[in-house]
Amino acid sequence: VGSLASAMAALNVQIFHWICAILTVPFGILTLFISNPEKVKFAKDKVPLKLPDKVLGFCSNFAHLTIVSHELMAGYFVWAILLDCGVLTAQVDAEGSSWVEVYFTVALSVALFVAIVFWGAALIDPFLMVDADQMFPASLQLTPSFKRHLVFGAMFGPTDPLPDLAWQTQFRLFMQYLHTLCPLLMVVELLVVEHRPSSAALEISATTIFAVCYIAWNMSCWWLLRSSPYPLQKRFYELGLSWSLFAYTVLTVFVMMLCAYTRWLRFEGSSLAIGFPIGMVLWVTSGLAPFRGAVAQNQGVDPDLLYRGWESGGQSSFLTKEAEDTYYARKSSGSHLK
Repeated sequence: VGSLASAMAALNVQIFHWICAILTVPFGILTLFISNPEKVKFAKDKVPLKLPDKVLGFCSNFAHLTIVSHELMAGYFVWAILLDCGVLTAQVDAEGSSWVEVYFTVALSVALFVAIVFWGAALIDPFLMVDADQMFPASLQLTPSFKRHLVFGAMFGPTDPLPDLAWQTQFRLFMQYLHTLCPLLMVVELLVVEHRPSSAALEISATTIFAVCYIAWNMSCWWLLRSSPYPLQKRFYELGLSWSLFAYTVLTVFVMMLCAYTRWLRFEGSSLAIGFPIGMVLWVTSGLAPFRGAVAQNQGVDPDLLYRGWESGGQSSFLTKEAEDTYYARKSSGSHLK
């Protein structure tokens, strides 16, 4: 009976890892070869070095921590499947440390960082995470209030009933896939598989080294592409060097704290402790429902228009009548507001 239970538990783990790999690996592979919506937009004529388009495209794709974190997660689930199947074995040193556990710790800490920082910043101002100028070209001449209405709905819902705005649902699902579903798979892993923490010094050092290396990579991509990977980083830059150093130090310390937190989760091992970050991330993803209207109002978005639709307010979406006429003329030829 005991051996049967062990075999069933091992099978459940394998099934879980295969499901996670199916959810993460295909996008991870595609990102290596083709551009994705998360890429950093840049003007090729402003790039200071003459590099092949594929190199610039790679930098554009992987400047975002979200994509780097996704690759870490996909890599872990592939590694886990190879361990489950006996293709690889987990090497444990004299102190009980395992490189697969160290890798898992880094991937889990960074995944939680991505989920918390992205959705936390979006609750304050979605334009800290998405570039309004890139999302809505100046040629459209949209009003600032309409832009905020569009982005808040795209982030947290609901989708505006205007047919042209159906893209909000697609955008929201993609954001939830990258910043909620995939990161939480790493947390659910703790409920399915018993993870024994390695040396605290080793895990925290590895996480810190990753954070510093990523910041260096991120800054290099910013310099090369002449475009900040995140609008939040541009805000830091505008505040000056001292504030920028302070901000990056705080973010590095935060990911180290998350590393320590994940160690506690692995020691605690209770469903309640592990379920807490899952519940919190899901709640933040919803826009703090049922308080979404209050969050929207705090961001300058009219809650009534959010739920009833922009047209119900009788306001124009455009700065000028000429811009509105131009948009509808383009729409008749197949263009859309996105």
